[in-house]
Amino acid sequence: MDAPWTALLAWDAAPTLAPPLVAIVLALLTRRVVVSLAAAALVGALVAARGGPLNAIAILFRTGSEVVLDTDNLTVAAFSLLVAAMVGVMEASGGTRALVARIERLAKGRRGTMVASWLSGGVVFFDDYANCLVVGSAMGPLADRTGVSRAKLAYIVDATAAPVASLAIISTWVGYEVGLFGDALAGLDPELVQLHAGASGFGLFLQALPYRFYCILTLLFVGMVAITGRDFGPMAVEEARAAARPRPAPSASDELKASPWLAALPVLTLIVVTFSALWWDGWRSLGADAVGAPLFDVFGAADAFGAMLLGSVVSLTVAVVLSVVLRALAPRAVPGAAGSAAKSVLQALVVLYLAWTLGSLIKQIGAPDFIAAAIDGRVPLAVLPGLVFVLSAATAFSTGSSFFTMGALIPIVIPVAVLLGGGGIDHVVVIASAAAVLDGAVLGDHASPISDTTILSSLGSRVDVVTHVRTQLPYVAVVGATTIVVCALPAALGVSPWVLVAVGGLVCFGALMTLGRVPQSA
Repeated sequence: MDAPWTALLAWDAAPTLAPPLVAIVLALLTRRVVVSLAAAALVGALVAARGGPLNAIAILFRTGSEVVLDTDNLTVAAFSLLVAAMVGVMEASGGTRALVARIERLAKGRRGTMVASWLSGGVVFFDDYANCLVVGSAMGPLADRTGVSRAKLAYIVDATAAPVASLAIISTWVGYEVGLFGDALAGLDPELVQLHAGASGFGLFLQALPYRFYCILTLLFVGMVAITGRDFGPMAVEEARAAARPRPAPSASDELKASPWLAALPVLTLIVVTFSALWWDGWRSLGADAVGAPLFDVFGAADAFGAMLLGSVVSLTVAVVLSVVLRALAPRAVPGAAGSAAKSVLQALVVLYLAWTLGSLIKQIGAPDFIAAAIDGRVPLAVLPGLVFVLSAATAFSTGSSFFTMGALIPIVIPVAVLLGGGGIDHVVVIASAAAVLDGAVLGDHASPISDTTILSSLGSRVDVVTHVRTQLPYVAVVGATTIVVCALPAALGVSPWVLVAVGGLVCFGALMTLGRVPQSA
């Protein structure tokens, strides 16, 4: 039997695998994601046209037009812009920081500050950029007063930003993730898609949630570090230094006059309206089958894009009306606040559309079918989620972009997993592989020194990027290794994900208690 890499390295593989390889290699060399995706899309069009430049341009134009004009894609773009605008209004009115400040009041000493920072990351769940900047800047003065190092604060912020936003059913990430899943499933055998993914990208996203081991364990590990007060590696050194420094007294400027409802009510509105719309549309779609159906099945049958769009429109309206009525923002200042925040996601949308275009071209040239045929019978199917997790993490770490990683790998991994999967345990492998792409992208983004969230976490917490990366890498390594060995591999063999999360949490806790120590001055 040939080794799996023999077929993958054959010359026939070059055309089909060229687009994703070009995207990854160029991103590594240039650090320019947009250019890399655009070049990869051009290569994909050339492969689809069998080298004919004029046909390639026609294919690229046709594919790009279909992607741009697709109703679901337009809805995802609108949702992302509207949520970003809502976040901008909330921040400009002072509502987001006021909400975080209320959590600060729970903080008592060093441990309380860390726990409050951890919980604040859960409150600002809808956007990782907002999480990095808002929580870091809001909790910084309190960290200084209680002897928590800025490096520790940056870790807590970074470790709750992308994992929370990636897991949340309502966030600026979900539209991207669901859209990529939906496009990857399009064109596959409907019976296989129904078996493995619940017939939709949103259904696959929901089923994958219990298998998001790295994100779940990271959030648990941050809580363990905060509650126990233990640290190891370079972080322990930073914490000892912070505990020994003179601590500043609170100032009157730390008090905030804005109402936390300026942020709480729009966020609650977004959650309630979106969930209600999902439930109503799913219930209506299932008809008689909705009676007694699990909630995830009801949500999976709903028009997720329409529900998210409705929720974002209503929540933005609430944020604007509330900020004007409470005189937190002048009416003339609202468009500027909303527009400035919306502009911040435009580059992400460019990446999103290029990723969608690349994904469509990858499917046109048959890369998933080629890879499935190459590894079928050569690579044990149960190993696929672990390999995908490592590949995704390495790509995101090297490029510094979780969105790029998801856009490059999901169009290949999901069809390959579905094509190789059958029934029973193979169904679990499909779901676990989908989760592995997202989880690996978050790990690599979390640990990379060129990642946007790494840089924003350092900026918000006011700590050097190198210090931030150096101090958090041992923690990322512990959780990442636990994810692969304790969770990903057994999950592919059919072990319950809830059992694996519990065991993985215990392993992480044991590592922290064994390696960690409390600063002597704390």
